[in-house]
Amino acid sequence: MMQPRQQGEPTIEQGGNDMQHAKHLRRLAAGTAMAVMGLSGSAVAQNSADGGFLLEEIIVTAQKRVQNLQDVPVAISVVTGDQLEQANINSAEQLFQRVPTITFRKGNTNKDSAISIRGVGTISFASGVEPSVSTVIDGVVYARAGQQTADFLDLERVEVLRGPQGSIFGKNASAGVVNITTRSPSSTPKGFAEASYYEGNEYRLKAGVSGPLSDKLSGLVTGFFSHFDGNGKNVFNGHDVNGYERYGARMKLVLDATENVTFTAIADYAKGNDNGYADSIGTVFPGAYQDQIFKPSLAPLTPGAKNKDIDNDLDPKTRDKNSGVSLQADIDLGTAAITSITAYRHWYNYQQRDGDFRSDAPLYVATGAAASDVRSHDRGDLSFDQFTQELRIASTGQNFIDYVAGVYYYTTKEVDFFNRTVTACTATTLAAVNGLLPCRAGASTFTTNEGNADFTTKLKNYAAFGQATVNFTDDFRAILGGRYTEDKVSFDFARRSTSTAAFPGVRPAFTATGTTKQDGISGNAGLQYDFADDIIGYATYTRGYKGPALNVFFNMIGTDTLPISEETSNAYEAGLKTRFPEAGLMLNLAAFKTVYDGYQANNLELVAGQVVTRLTNAGSVSTRGLEADFTWAASRDLEFNGGVSYTKARIDKFKCPTTNPTCADAINGKPLPFSAKWKGSVTADWRLPVDLPNGDLNLSNTVQFTSKQGFDINQNPNAVQSGYSTWDAVLAWTSDDDKYRLSLIAKNITDKQYVILRIPNGTAFMRQITPRDSERYFGASARVNF
Repeated sequence: MMQPRQQGEPTIEQGGNDMQHAKHLRRLAAGTAMAVMGLSGSAVAQNSADGGFLLEEIIVTAQKRVQNLQDVPVAISVVTGDQLEQANINSAEQLFQRVPTITFRKGNTNKDSAISIRGVGTISFASGVEPSVSTVIDGVVYARAGQQTADFLDLERVEVLRGPQGSIFGKNASAGVVNITTRSPSSTPKGFAEASYYEGNEYRLKAGVSGPLSDKLSGLVTGFFSHFDGNGKNVFNGHDVNGYERYGARMKLVLDATENVTFTAIADYAKGNDNGYADSIGTVFPGAYQDQIFKPSLAPLTPGAKNKDIDNDLDPKTRDKNSGVSLQADIDLGTAAITSITAYRHWYNYQQRDGDFRSDAPLYVATGAAASDVRSHDRGDLSFDQFTQELRIASTGQNFIDYVAGVYYYTTKEVDFFNRTVTACTATTLAAVNGLLPCRAGASTFTTNEGNADFTTKLKNYAAFGQATVNFTDDFRAILGGRYTEDKVSFDFARRSTSTAAFPGVRPAFTATGTTKQDGISGNAGLQYDFADDIIGYATYTRGYKGPALNVFFNMIGTDTLPISEETSNAYEAGLKTRFPEAGLMLNLAAFKTVYDGYQANNLELVAGQVVTRLTNAGSVSTRGLEADFTWAASRDLEFNGGVSYTKARIDKFKCPTTNPTCADAINGKPLPFSAKWKGSVTADWRLPVDLPNGDLNLSNTVQFTSKQGFDINQNPNAVQSGYSTWDAVLAWTSDDDKYRLSLIAKNITDKQYVILRIPNGTAFMRQITPRDSERYFGASARVNF
């Protein structure tokens, strides 16, 4: 979706990259190893001289070289920064609205969030495991999924590489890669300011300046501030929940030191203060405790599928600080190019949560049917640091053999603290009521216990990688790549407890240390053939690898010190990439099958009456399906783009925990969590036939569909979201000179309610997390470019 405008010099909205980096494109050619230099990611459909839509090429860096999307033998979805901004898509959490193969698992805090691609992703509370979907921003791998939950800022484009990427990216990319490129400085002084407001007191402010600072140095600075009250209430104190307040800035400097040497320095900082996502209560199951204690004490809150409110005496809270610096050097050697990326990142996260989900617990003696009636409060924080260094060389121009090769070093350290405080009613002088012993101050005895844990997890990774494309003819080529990886993970852990026995949700004191080390080989091979100038077919095999893990979490015990084995995969993909310029159509198709062994996943279990999660090698799983991405410039005033996917992600052979050795009968052959069978998204962008003297009026409509999906690997039938569709629309006026833009935005017009997570709390009730976009709301945005 592009806003129609007259051809001319690029605006800061595009990053000014077309002119600024034309020189780099000429210098380094299409095969350069510049992973992320902010090269112009041409929109899916560009505009003709009269403002209409035309089919144009899409430039990507998905294989760490500048290439046309249609030439890359990988299934890739591309969304431009303009498209995301105009649709009010502001974070990775909302990407599924434009990229059907993505699912975002939102936890109570950003620490517990994760992305899945083709139904596969790592979901864990443990600090010693990495995600299966790698997030890469400007060439820098983000080691934890929680690091990439900050608001999007200054994006040029988002490339979603589907399936294992074993050679080029390798690190934590066993299910796919979200490769993000931010905008680069413009060749002339430019700036912009933008303000948006939406129902629910949500507002966003952004501003930036860009341009040359000298003959050789150019720069860009952009800042943002956003606020949302929230879509729910805490009935205990009237406070808003599920809202946020965030701000941050990004700076990028590009220095053309010589004709052949370019340096790019990037610094960014973002801070977030969230009051959610809260555990709202959905289904409450029948039972003495639930009927006589839990449900009545929630009043005036009413549990149910549409409930967004909570009744907590401890408000949910998350605090995040993300910052980082990177330096990229690109050296043109003539027949090859060298790229070095050095980066450091820091992430701090604080979270607090009411674990009993009520404001007046405990009401009854914690024995028998009332065993869950305790007050439980959780607080924790983490400090995470990572350093990465990548050095690679790539051929330039067109050769019989085009190649990219390099080495990679990666080290992380996470320091965690977690506290759980539990108060229980242990005795009472009051008489039983319906078989339950009530508690009341002055007549009952209350006991408080707490557990505190300090734990540190370290990871080191060394890798060497390479990939070559052999051009046998102009139309026929072979691809061969490989990566050697060495991982070492270590931890130390100490939990202190005021009780020598387990109490609700807390095990006794425990200390441990441990280390695991593993070498791994991953790679890919494939064939590619050009059936015609605009019809390309490919078939590939990829060996995926994800390193070993350690199950380091608050409630770990002796059996958790054993390492979690590596996760490997065998992936097969065949695809067809086509363009029909005369019809204005681009259509890309892919069929895939991937089998994972040693799949790393969470399993739920009860600890002293409360649900906890345990990381495990869950066994063998597989995912297979068909995908299509398309763009159709139907006329100079009308364009369609979108995609559809059919994915069958299944648990083939589940490895049951010792606490439930017969669980496989209920799990084998069942869907993986967060794996909808059908997903699709279609956007229609229409320049309205309205004669305006100073600009164009554009109407964009997006319809997104997701079929039924479950959230529990144990296949709890209540932890399921039924299929749903949403409809968004944007009506935008853009001035002829592209200086001004005014937009009216409608989200979820049909007011379709849905959740992005349901969590079974034993056999008592279901908790659920409801996103911002699960209700209808309206907004407006104004932008000025100068």
